[in-house]
Amino acid sequence: MDGQMRLGQRCQSVSKLLRIPAKQLFPTMTSVGVEDVVSIILLIATFVFNSVPVFYVLVVISIAYIAYVYGDFIYRSYLTLNRDLSGLCLLLAVKRDLNKRLAENRGLNELFLDVVAKQPKKVAIIDIESDKRYTFEEFNKEANKFANYFQSIGYRSGDVVALFMENGADMVTAWVGLSKIGVVTAWINNNLRLEPLAHCMNTSKARSVICSKNLCSAMNAVINNGLIENKKLQVYSMGATNWDSLDLRNILCSSSTNEPQKLDVVDFKSVLSFIYTSGTTGMPKAAVMKHFRYYSMVMGSARSFHITELDRVYISMPLYHTAAGIIGIGQTILTGSSAAIRKKFSASNFWKDCVKYDCTYIGEICRYLMAQPQIPEEKLHKVRLMYGNGLRAEIWQAFVDRFGVRIGEVYGSTEGTSNLVNIDGRVGSCGFLPISPLTSRLHPVRLVKVDDITGEVVRGKDGLCIPCKPGQTGAMVSTIRNSNLLLVFEGYLNKGETDKKVIYDVFRKGDSAFVSGDILHWDRLGYLYFKDRTGDTYRWKGENVSTTEVEAILHPMPSVADATVYGVTVPGMEGRAGMAAVVMSENACKNNEGGFISRAFLAKIVWAKCCHLYCD
Repeated sequence: MDGQMRLGQRCQSVSKLLRIPAKQLFPTMTSVGVEDVVSIILLIATFVFNSVPVFYVLVVISIAYIAYVYGDFIYRSYLTLNRDLSGLCLLLAVKRDLNKRLAENRGLNELFLDVVAKQPKKVAIIDIESDKRYTFEEFNKEANKFANYFQSIGYRSGDVVALFMENGADMVTAWVGLSKIGVVTAWINNNLRLEPLAHCMNTSKARSVICSKNLCSAMNAVINNGLIENKKLQVYSMGATNWDSLDLRNILCSSSTNEPQKLDVVDFKSVLSFIYTSGTTGMPKAAVMKHFRYYSMVMGSARSFHITELDRVYISMPLYHTAAGIIGIGQTILTGSSAAIRKKFSASNFWKDCVKYDCTYIGEICRYLMAQPQIPEEKLHKVRLMYGNGLRAEIWQAFVDRFGVRIGEVYGSTEGTSNLVNIDGRVGSCGFLPISPLTSRLHPVRLVKVDDITGEVVRGKDGLCIPCKPGQTGAMVSTIRNSNLLLVFEGYLNKGETDKKVIYDVFRKGDSAFVSGDILHWDRLGYLYFKDRTGDTYRWKGENVSTTEVEAILHPMPSVADATVYGVTVPGMEGRAGMAAVVMSENACKNNEGGFISRAFLAKIVWAKCCHLYCD
């Protein structure tokens, strides 16, 4: 009894010292065991800490230790909490939507019909050069003409038709229509000529090719030079020409506008198209694009940037590439927004077009617009968002300040299993990864350490790749999981090229990942920034360029003994421009043929891949 009284007195003393009621400090004092423990603690505290309970001292010490060791991480986590939660909600929403579509198992052609049914009379596409407008109902009928004609001449699911076409409604209605009967379309870069063009045609195994009227001569040149393997290749032109081709526009005049017969199964997992990416060791590679991946890329960007049927997309970038052909026109096909399509980008007409056609969402061509003189239209537009990838931080902020438009970065590759999105407008960033070790392990995109000289991944003693930590730079890899449809690597038509992009035993024995070839910096807040390309490639004007592809143009020239191509930075320009160091043959040096080499090289190059030749 006396012990309990003494214990109570001690509790009251501590209570007065800390100015906290005794009942709050010691809520349960009924059992002898608890009393004894508290008594011992208070005796020690009285002797050592002048009656301050050891328990609270230990708590304070623990908090101080945690703050010292983990304070910076906790603070950074607090700063990025809203971003990470927004990213998590976005990811869950996209996955939920995708799972729903997987359960339905309907192809893009059927999903597009849902959009048409909701708004048949709304304008779907505006062809800027002709100022022709198509409602969703008219757009669908034009697509049906392609489907019914090719079905009537025996085309079935799995057959391939190449599209060698300029930007415009024709290209979109062609691939949408052909997708209705399961025909795969190969989207060919319309700047290609001769060997590169023939390579893309041959790898696609196309039965026929649809050409814009102005491109028929280039296709016939390839055929006449004997570069096409399919000697029965049928060439169609969108209009009458003097070349050996069928006038498809005239043929389609008598084709039915009704929905085609369902002779073959076309579902969410069917192959939609082949999209060509620049090869790292040679010619362009055909990446396989399936219906579900097209859908996920479109709806992922739509949710990230809040794109709806109320938006109007301005498209002046090539429709044969992902940015315009998927993220751009895909908004019309799947969200019901309108699209204004220009044949080629025009910096002088850009803002005028945006004002005239009430565009709200456009592809990113910032550096060209910044070089233009100021005009009234650049302040009168309704554009709220520009999307793209790889924009420099200094151009980014200057563009936002001048034009008042938000920049949205979508980063990744057409064939990759994962992409990055800048959802909060962080200047210069192409996306983010959560900084928590737990959540970063769950994310399909990771950075791994690479050798600074060879560009090859670095492995630890256990044979696995070494993951990067925030504040480090490394190569971007995307997890491959055959159990998850979105994380399946479809690869390329060429299996050898597919194998080159996959590494094994990445984070655990037996796993695999897609190697993008991009070097990114992961800052301490989790934001990612593009730094460079690995291997024999460089990025120029948004294109990944193969040095060997450019060298292949130089090497056959009689005056060239040897040549090496590499990327160099150019002030005021994005990425790296190509530079060629050429060793001329002895005869060429004697005859002073360096100028001829430059002219011949530039005449054969198909993209702006090189800006300078250095001849030795």
